[in-house]
Amino acid sequence: MTNRLGGPLVGALVGFAAAALGAVFLTGGFDPVTLAVAAGSVLVTAVVAVLAVRSIAPAPKPAPPVSGVPFTPAPSGPIPVNQLQAPAQAAQAMADRTALVDACIWMRDRATSPALAQHLDGVFGRVGVAQVDATGQRFDPAVHEAGSTIAAGSPAEDGIIARTEQIGYTDRGRIVRHPIVTVYRGQVRA
Repeated sequence: MTNRLGGPLVGALVGFAAAALGAVFLTGGFDPVTLAVAAGSVLVTAVVAVLAVRSIAPAPKPAPPVSGVPFTPAPSGPIPVNQLQAPAQAAQAMADRTALVDACIWMRDRATSPALAQHLDGVFGRVGVAQVDATGQRFDPAVHEAGSTIAAGSPAEDGIIARTEQIGYTDRGRIVRHPIVTVYRGQVRA
């Protein structure tokens, strides 16, 4: 049995409609007495179900065990309100975290005090925010933002990041701000 209130109410309405149609077809016309007798048992069952806060629908049968592991059905009943709110709260918490990280990055970019910059760097490390200095890496437009280019000294330097103009940041592995970089392009002709 399930603890749903909608089940008995819907069941009562369907039963009442079936009883009314049966009364009309059996008597050849609308007869209130026949309708009352036919619908009486449906109404009594619905009232008992509502008062007991139980559904009149039979409980679903458990599925057979898979590979020898017995199946334990989850308890049925109303979905807890906190379970319904959890995804919305998680999304709001992620949005709040992103806003706070963005504000702290903004502060770190403008910090003139070495002590404040060091403190923010320490906090970033504790909460999973990491700086991305791409100097020496191969340029990847999905991860890096090209700010400028300079001539490469050799063919091996082509596409390599010469320096990072603005540090990037990741938050738990997700890119929050792409590093802005200077990239070696082409080869200098002598």
